[in-house]
Amino acid sequence: MVGLKSAKSGIAFPSDLTLLKQVFDRVCVEEGIPVGSEQAERLSVSAMELFSDGEFDEAPVLYERLRLYARL
Repeated sequence: MVGLKSAKSGIAFPSDLTLLKQVFDRVCVEEGIPVGSEQAERLSVSAMELFSDGEFDEAPVLYERLRLYARL
C-alpha cells in the first residue's frame, strides 16, 4: 500500500486525502458503520486527527488505528 506523505505541518496532499478516504471507507464497510452516521462522523474526525498528528507514515497503521477507534 502507498505510504502517506504528510508532515506535522498539517498539509494534506490530494493523494493523502484519497488514501485517507479509501481507508476510512474500508473500515466503515468492515465494521458496519453507516455512511453519514454519527459514528462515521466521529471516525472521520479521528482519521484526520491521526493524519494531522503525523503519528503514522503508512496506510496499514492508519487502518489498524481506525479499526480500533471504530470499535470503541
